[in-house]
Amino acid sequence: VALEEQKTNLSRELSTLRNAHNKEKVFVAENPATDQFVADIISSTPELTQFHSSVKALRNMDELQVGEVKGDEVEENNQKDGEEVDEEDCIEWDLRNTDSVFSELSELSRDYLESVDRGASIRSAEQFEEILAQLEELKVLESVEAARKALISRVVELTDDRSALALEVATLQETVAHVEGRLKEKEEEIKLRRELETCRPEDPDNGCTSMRPFSRSEMARVVMEKNQYKQRLFELQEALRHSQTIFNRLFGLSKEPLVPAPTSALVLPAASPLSRSPQGPSQLPSINKTQARRELYRDIRSHVWGTLGKRQIHGWSLPLEPVPEPKDVPVLVQLRLLDQRDSTAKLNCAVPVTPEISGEATCSVWVVSGPASCSEITVIDPARSNTVLDQFSLPPTAPALCVCAVPPTTVWIGTQEGILVHPASSGRRRCVQSVCLTEGVHSLYSNNQVIAGLADGTLAFFSQTSGWNLQSHSVMPLGVNPLQPIRCCLAKGARLWVGYWNKVHIIDTDDKKQVFSVSERSEQQVRFLCAGGSGVWTSCRLDPIIRLFDWTTGRPLQEVDFTSLVTKTLQPFLTLSPLQISSLSIISGRLWVGTGGGAIFSIPLSISEDISIPYCSTTSVQLSYHGHRQAVRFIIAAPCLIISPGNSQVTTAQLILSGGEGYINFRIDDASDESTEVSQSTPQRSERSHMIIWQIPGPSVPNPSL
Repeated sequence: VALEEQKTNLSRELSTLRNAHNKEKVFVAENPATDQFVADIISSTPELTQFHSSVKALRNMDELQVGEVKGDEVEENNQKDGEEVDEEDCIEWDLRNTDSVFSELSELSRDYLESVDRGASIRSAEQFEEILAQLEELKVLESVEAARKALISRVVELTDDRSALALEVATLQETVAHVEGRLKEKEEEIKLRRELETCRPEDPDNGCTSMRPFSRSEMARVVMEKNQYKQRLFELQEALRHSQTIFNRLFGLSKEPLVPAPTSALVLPAASPLSRSPQGPSQLPSINKTQARRELYRDIRSHVWGTLGKRQIHGWSLPLEPVPEPKDVPVLVQLRLLDQRDSTAKLNCAVPVTPEISGEATCSVWVVSGPASCSEITVIDPARSNTVLDQFSLPPTAPALCVCAVPPTTVWIGTQEGILVHPASSGRRRCVQSVCLTEGVHSLYSNNQVIAGLADGTLAFFSQTSGWNLQSHSVMPLGVNPLQPIRCCLAKGARLWVGYWNKVHIIDTDDKKQVFSVSERSEQQVRFLCAGGSGVWTSCRLDPIIRLFDWTTGRPLQEVDFTSLVTKTLQPFLTLSPLQISSLSIISGRLWVGTGGGAIFSIPLSISEDISIPYCSTTSVQLSYHGHRQAVRFIIAAPCLIISPGNSQVTTAQLILSGGEGYINFRIDDASDESTEVSQSTPQRSERSHMIIWQIPGPSVPNPSL
């Protein structure tokens, strides 16, 4: 609508200008002030500038047209112009815009004005109202924001107060619980005191009959704890004796230990009928320790010979039943002290290092000894008596727990902090590699890779690519809480047997697992795994039973209880031989069993070419007359070269070494055999760590299936 109105006005003004251009000169001459006034108006009004330019263009066109009009037409036009002057004046007065600028501009729209003049910005009343409304909204928002901040600060204060009150409430609740516990204890104490007061006058001698009887598991737990405390006491005594010996050597004092050696193995049982005097205990003669020990050994010898007979072969007993005389009986060749200088050295473990591993001509044995705080490594040649190849100490912060020979030319030592790797031949004292682990290493096994059993029930696998990289290894957890160390594992082919608690975990290369229980008692722990043929013999801690399982399926095949054997052999002297298996090995077709009291048994295995399962018969069990005072720590085999003293002929032989604390000869003081058997040492010497070495006559392995 505005554009139409503008178009109408423009056409009207154009017609007016056309009619008035002829009178322009006269009008300008007659009214120069008016022309100046109009020019000022046009210059001050931007809208009329366009019209002024249009007028000039039309004026130029008219001038051209006027030049072409003939003279007579000019005169006629002049006459007509004179007539039209009055009419145009009237029309001009009618067309004159007498409205104000405000009225003209107020009628036009805002968009039109802004399109004509971009600098124009006209705001209406509605916009002012909108601005005022927005201002009010801003004020409201500011007030709301201030209120919100105040509310947040108040919430923070209330939260802090609530936390403080909650802590106070928790403290008060703990106090109340503590007071209630004390109150209950006092009430129970008062109740117990009243019961004692009421029961004491009625039957004062009926105190022990109301005690609850112990179950088998509770008794086993108590015995285990007692043995652990006893073993810890012995370790502390040995450590103290070792430190005192070093102190005495340092200051040149007496070399006798200040702490006496444990004499639990020398105490005669009170229930022994062989040591009871017919005159009563009050008339026993006072004798010294040496004589008491000899009397005890004489009683043991009499009981052993009365039970097993005096027949023996190479220091081994023969069964009473009429069985064929055993063949390939081990022959005692050497009784050896661990260290001639240190009388307090205590055996822990040992490993043979064959020539295939060390690259040397002879086989050596690495023996780990020392108290719980410090470990020493002694390298010996078992074929040569009293020959020490090397001896060195490990760091005091890392006592050794196990040792393993790993091809090629290395020996790995597991400690409470990790693993130490030493050369097997030259430079044995130098540690070539080491790794710190989160838990102690309690077992090491080598079979194309090294498998370490850690104290938290985890297996660590070390593989060899271009050398041993101890930092990169894989870990496989086996157990859940409560955790126990893994003390034994056995690999054969693509299968791995791992003993954990009272179970055996069978792991295949394709990550298939099979678990079966070895013992019904959950508190026992599998300590030994020995493979022979297609079977595996197992033994648990504090358990006198050994069990045979099938290697492929884990099916139980045989159980042998050594309780009857030990009881039959040393019935009145069970303090010398606790009913537990402390070492287990299969060597040269025989099952070697070491007990916690130092007794050593050997059982031939019945293996043929048709049957590869290593069954054993209790009727063919042989007891060694040479044993240890305390638990047998290890039984290992070492293939060696034996030089005959007469003709200097070198022959291969299989040596079996057993290590433990002290030495016992069950045939001591026997006049008929004193010249042929190893003589008994002095009491002080017999209490030191010994290794008993046997030799197997004939081939080292009698059956290819083993």
